[in-house]
Amino acid sequence: MLALSRYCRASKRLRNCFGFSVYITAAMSRIFAISDLHVDYNQNLEIVKNWSDYEHKNDVLIVAGDVTDSLELLKSTLTILRDKFSKVCFVPGNHDLWVRKHRDGNCNSLIKFAQVLELCQKIKVYTKPICVSCIDESKVWLIPLYSWYTQPEEDHIDSLYYPFLNENKQMTQEIWSDNYNCKWPDGMLSTISEHFAELNDEFIACDYQEPVITYSHFLPRQELIRSTSDDDIAVEAERELVGLPKLEVVKRQGGLAGFNFSRYAGSKSIDKQLRQCKSVLHVFGHQHRNRDRVIENVRYVSHCLGYNKERQEGLLWGLHKWKNAPKMIWPASGH
Repeated sequence: MLALSRYCRASKRLRNCFGFSVYITAAMSRIFAISDLHVDYNQNLEIVKNWSDYEHKNDVLIVAGDVTDSLELLKSTLTILRDKFSKVCFVPGNHDLWVRKHRDGNCNSLIKFAQVLELCQKIKVYTKPICVSCIDESKVWLIPLYSWYTQPEEDHIDSLYYPFLNENKQMTQEIWSDNYNCKWPDGMLSTISEHFAELNDEFIACDYQEPVITYSHFLPRQELIRSTSDDDIAVEAERELVGLPKLEVVKRQGGLAGFNFSRYAGSKSIDKQLRQCKSVLHVFGHQHRNRDRVIENVRYVSHCLGYNKERQEGLLWGLHKWKNAPKMIWPASGH
């Protein structure tokens, strides 16, 4: 009774802090994560539909962005996931904010962001903090961090950009689809990254009494862009599982020569904010290369479904183990 009373008091305190009700799950849950579902591709949509309808009825799923740019398909996909899991938490990615003139009219990406959050609220998908009761009798907070990437010309300190030999800046900018499909209002007084980071102020201002898991779509640290030797070994193991030979250039792992992803990877402000929340684990997506490592006492996990070609080439390590389904991230033992 004392423990319950303590959590009730914590919930009341956080309601006052946020200005909205905070949900505390009653079921004993495991927490799973995935990102970059890209269900605009039928192969990916079928994979999601085929995830178990029974295995995760008490579990919570974090979807770290990039489901689809269609609001209608986003609604149907998140509804499918909500029916498979006890709770679904979502933060939009860049693809989710693409606007198509034939469908979205004169909408811009900030309006699209608001439409996505409104849709999630209507179908009871969570885009604000929730507290989860876990199967190991712990409780953990799941805190979304809205974000965008910072380009080096906008703020070279906050950007994750790093130059490299034979980088082709013009080609990188020309093939980056956000440059055509994201529309931003004129006269913004801050960078796009700063705008989204400011939306998190109410989330990071509170003192959470239980462990915190944060999640964003974009990368929070430059070190996560490059693969480590452990990542390289894991990719080779994944390729072996799907019957493929070793990569000729291990470090490239399918990347296009001359393309510099770091220009659009993320921002350092994400890491600053997750550490303000005292996060112990951060889930992200975006780069379509999976990661699971600890840096300065925070575990960083990326588990992307990605594109069919990337899966066929064994570039997304861990998908074979989890059968192209979400990865369990909490309780954290044995990761």
